[in-house]
Amino acid sequence: MEVFKMNTKNLISEVFTDIEAGKFEKASSFLADSFRGMLLDKEVSRPIYISAYRALLQGFPDLHFTVQNVRTEGSKVSAQVKVTGTNTHAIPALMRGWQEIPATNKKIDGLILEMEMILLGNKIEDIRSPEHARGLFLGLLEKLGLDYKKYSAN
Repeated sequence: MEVFKMNTKNLISEVFTDIEAGKFEKASSFLADSFRGMLLDKEVSRPIYISAYRALLQGFPDLHFTVQNVRTEGSKVSAQVKVTGTNTHAIPALMRGWQEIPATNKKIDGLILEMEMILLGNKIEDIRSPEHARGLFLGLLEKLGLDYKKYSAN
């Protein structure tokens, strides 16, 4: 496995930087039309994935992502995403029919998640977390001490 070129790391970093800054349309533009990602136990499309990050940012106003250790094998990319922030506000329901996640006032400091992505040209087509098929949101809820089943309709 070879280290990915800097421009690919920048592409991945830009998605998360735009999410932090509330630039959701710009973040969405880096995701392929056929994009699929995991939101707890459910595979979701690009609009729902971006909408879930919008809700997450409401609950974590100081949310910060650091993309590190980016590696590639063909169109497959792996990276670590370090997440920090404080859950000072409720997180609106991530999807219709799910429950709001209450504020815990807990600080997440350095949660590191392994992420796997598939690129389609210069866009991200798929994002998953190998340790949790459910993705980044499950890791955050676990770190907050919350059971995701209480908040999802799964």
